Amino acid sequence: MAALLIAGGTVVTPRRIGEANLLIREGKIAQVGKLGGQAKRVAAQGLLVLPGAIDAHVHLDLPVAGTRSADDWATGTRAAAAGGVTTVIDFTIGAPDAPLPDQVARRLDEARAAAVDFALRAEMVGWTPDRVDELAAAAERGVRSFKFYLAYASSGRRTSLGTLRRAMEAIRDLGGTAMVHAEAEELVDAAGGPFPAVRPALAEEVAIAEVGILARETRCPTYIAHISTGRGAVALRAAQRAGAPLVGETCPHYLLLDEAVYARPDGHRFSVVPPLRTAADREALWQALRRRQFQAVATDHCPFTNAEKDAHRDDPTHLPSGLPGVETLLPLLYSEGVAKGRITLRDLAWYLSEGPARAFGLWPGKGGIRPGADADLVLLDPGAKWTVRAQRLHTRTDFSPYEGMTLRGRVMGVLSRGEWLVRDGEILAPPGRGRFIPWG
Repeated sequence: MAALLIAGGTVVTPRRIGEANLLIREGKIAQVGKLGGQAKRVAAQGLLVLPGAIDAHVHLDLPVAGTRSADDWATGTRAAAAGGVTTVIDFTIGAPDAPLPDQVARRLDEARAAAVDFALRAEMVGWTPDRVDELAAAAERGVRSFKFYLAYASSGRRTSLGTLRRAMEAIRDLGGTAMVHAEAEELVDAAGGPFPAVRPALAEEVAIAEVGILARETRCPTYIAHISTGRGAVALRAAQRAGAPLVGETCPHYLLLDEAVYARPDGHRFSVVPPLRTAADREALWQALRRRQFQAVATDHCPFTNAEKDAHRDDPTHLPSGLPGVETLLPLLYSEGVAKGRITLRDLAWYLSEGPARAFGLWPGKGGIRPGADADLVLLDPGAKWTVRAQRLHTRTDFSPYEGMTLRGRVMGVLSRGEWLVRDGEILAPPGRGRFIPWG
């Protein structure tokens, strides 16, 4: 692989912003600074040079409500590459009768078509404390992140607080992280479907408080998925102040959409869990981002077609829940966050790169612009404007929750381990080039 010099761009990290050149050798960042020498030169004047985005929460080829999420590993990771996401973190498909190491092996086989690098976390469905040795076996296979649900009892996915505590103690000893879907089952009316009237903000607030106490007591690093409410953000901060090793993520749809969309004729197409909340919640989440109170912004990418959602328009218990987002993650957060003054460029680099990399064992190889790191980079034109159209995106669905939005900032080039995935707007990422990145 020939040496490459990215020259004249504005390099962005969570700590500093400034013009610099990047020298890439053998897929790694070799040097950062005022550089020249013998290397193929790529002019980046007028462009932002960002660390490749890490989407820490995606669901590719996931069975849901009698169907499967629309994107498989090939299409979903190609869409990721188009939007500047160079690493995704997906899940095993949990089942009570499947040992965790077997789930990991099966998912690795399914992921062979990935176009970008990926990590996995184990979905803890039906796990019981007598299977504690399976956590160490999964860790030996590079998976030290484990996902739990405090809701979905009817489908068998819910984990009791007692079982969660036992698991967190084991995860702590492994040096891993527990990830929790935080909705208190007792405060949710599952028969009402994926809507705010039956999945209230209180359910999120209570669950985060409970998990925070367990994290404080067990000292287990814990990550709260998809925080959707201002009350949830307050509960997260309260747990942190009480000494809990607790961090959290929010998602673009909670920052940019609200429950008003459910009144539209196509409102059912916006079904997602947790549901979309109030305009006040949106503002509270932006405020928390501005104070850098989250670890990451991730998409919970789980797309379905219009036809799949329309088939259950009047049957909320069978309406598949999930929204597409992996391709629009970086453009949305730049356009609606940075360009509108809600967050800084340094925040952007934290939430989409270093924050998730540190949370899930990818740092320092991923998530940063520093010598020795993988040369995962995004060249972004901050002045370019474009309009979101589902038909022009690369995900395998005909729906975007951001349809018609005009965004400022366009991905012009994407490098993964020094190889071009996108160049001058053209997608070059071939299926199968992505690598599994084990928790180091």
